[in-house]
Amino acid sequence: MVVESGRVVGIDLGTTFSTIAYVDAGGQVRTIANREGAPTTPSAVFIQPDRTVRVGQEALRARPEHPDRVATNFKRDMGEKYYREPIGGKEFSPEALSALVLKKLAADAARVLGTIGGAVITVPAYFGDARRKATQDAGRIASLEVMDIINEPTAAALANAFRQYLHAGGDTTKFELAAIATTAPSTTLVFDLGGGTFDVTIIRIEGEQFDVLATGGEVRLGGIDFDIRLVTAFCDEFVRRHGVDLRDSPEALAEIQSICEMAKITLSDRTQTVIVAERYGKRLHMPISRRQFEELTSDLLTRVQISVETLLEDALLSWDRIDDILLVGGSSRMPRVSEMLSRISGKKPNMDQAPDEIVAHGAAIHAAILHMHAQPTVSVAPDGSRRLGTPEVGTAPEPEVPPVPDLFDQSVVDAAKHVRITNVNSHGLGVIVRAPRENRLVNSVVIPKNTPLPTERVKVFGTEAVNQRIVRLRIVEGDLRDPRGCTQIGECVIRQLPKGLPKGSLVEVSFRYDPSGRIHVRAVELKHATVAEVDLVRAAGFAQVDLTRRRDAVSEIERE
Repeated sequence: MVVESGRVVGIDLGTTFSTIAYVDAGGQVRTIANREGAPTTPSAVFIQPDRTVRVGQEALRARPEHPDRVATNFKRDMGEKYYREPIGGKEFSPEALSALVLKKLAADAARVLGTIGGAVITVPAYFGDARRKATQDAGRIASLEVMDIINEPTAAALANAFRQYLHAGGDTTKFELAAIATTAPSTTLVFDLGGGTFDVTIIRIEGEQFDVLATGGEVRLGGIDFDIRLVTAFCDEFVRRHGVDLRDSPEALAEIQSICEMAKITLSDRTQTVIVAERYGKRLHMPISRRQFEELTSDLLTRVQISVETLLEDALLSWDRIDDILLVGGSSRMPRVSEMLSRISGKKPNMDQAPDEIVAHGAAIHAAILHMHAQPTVSVAPDGSRRLGTPEVGTAPEPEVPPVPDLFDQSVVDAAKHVRITNVNSHGLGVIVRAPRENRLVNSVVIPKNTPLPTERVKVFGTEAVNQRIVRLRIVEGDLRDPRGCTQIGECVIRQLPKGLPKGSLVEVSFRYDPSGRIHVRAVELKHATVAEVDLVRAAGFAQVDLTRRRDAVSEIERE
């Protein structure tokens, strides 16, 4: 992809907060403050009765009074058809709600940068294909040119490497990304505990190469779950004291959720706080200590610890092979997180860069690298004209290239083109087949979890009937043999097989993961070497015509 005009940006589309950043001409990474002057924007959407929209802090302020019109935490529902509950009596897809957040981020950035030429959007490493497709769709519904999606831990590691380079005396005007890697720790464990998701990833940096070795985590574990424990404790105490359950009132519950979230944040800096709320003429003043909060959430931290230790086993590494533990995500600020990691690793975790901004910074660096990799080689002729490539002697010159505004200094371009990033798939990819000996359906894994990307694997299937023209394969993500423990992402439909094929005719199906973790399928009937038509009918995501319709619908909501 060649972005011909406008700044390219990186966007951390978070469960609770989102951030946008860019790399300036000299290679400096900068967070773009929103219209309200804050570096992060709450991922909250308020659909007002007149159908106009408020996004961010305004939406959060409206939640206690209008809980049925404010959507939050919809990133958790990515890949589902609808957000978990109607907003103002109407169903909305998570993609549409995310698109409204993205549109605000882009609009606020455009006030600073002018035209936005393209964007890299981050996703949790543990997102599967459906959720990745939904994130791309959200960007397109927001009318953004989505250059790529990148895993959040990978983005954080890239930003951290740049910071290490600068700390070692690097020159931002040169942006020597190849040199960044030589000064960064060689093997980093990225611990990313955000508002709604948890990722843990191990990345090895050698020279200019960033290789993800293994990734794990939980899609539905984050700061929200820690908040809920405080909400439950407070509401239970309110029932005990006053005989009234605040959870029966959406307005009261929304208010308590906001108060408890602030209490959790306070307990990261202080050892004691107070949760106070008044409803129905009854008031509760409940002191809570950090130790009590940690006891309420100890099982959540245990789940986190198990994920970390399992990942090390998957990567066949011990703690002495880990050079750096990088903390990412606002919820990683909880003191118990650092204490747990220090205890099991014997190392001090690294939070030198703001956990809320580091992912967006890495995405911005990735966007800049992609932009520079995509630019054609342009030569300047003696007459000053710009032409693609350098024509050989005796050949006709290439047509003149119109001037394109330079986004980066030449030294930045030259250095960034050396950087390469390799990811792995966070879930195994398989096909549901019948095991003859067991006479039951099983998941036949084609591409195991933590396989370096991009990759392509082949599996051969036999037709089940004479003159069979269509083959249907159910594709799942997961590494368990039992399909019930996996997630079906769609159905691969192989059409237009040659006529007259006998039963048991072989069809070779190629499954490919692209560098961003998206899945592609191709099939060949082996006897006649006929390439069959393949449709991957996904369980989630939109076709182009649906994207266009939803983009128009989102724009219409904002205009009304």
